[in-house]
Amino acid sequence: MNIKEINLEEGMPACDEAMDRLKSEIKLAKQSKYKCVILVHGYGSTGKGGAIRQKARQWLNAQARNGKIKAVVNGEDFNILNSKAREMKAKYIELEPLLRVTNHGVTVVEL
Repeated sequence: MNIKEINLEEGMPACDEAMDRLKSEIKLAKQSKYKCVILVHGYGSTGKGGAIRQKARQWLNAQARNGKIKAVVNGEDFNILNSKAREMKAKYIELEPLLRVTNHGVTVVEL
């Protein structure tokens, strides 16, 4: 299996703790030769996106800009109209179910 799921919601951590977990889990996933990560961060209880979701996506996008990860696709954008999502799905068949739902609480990361 080329895909790892990281659940940042588990244990209901504070934002800083969740970010520390994200960074260490991404590092471990790379060391373990995973090619793709489904990050479960939740949407937040406010109805407009929680702090963990926002911080995680900011950090992941910075990592992509700096060439440390290959690609980031937000769950709500993971559909057949998104070229990055189509490319990822072609490489990782396990991502097929994500094309059928709009999920603001996940982010897909190619390592």
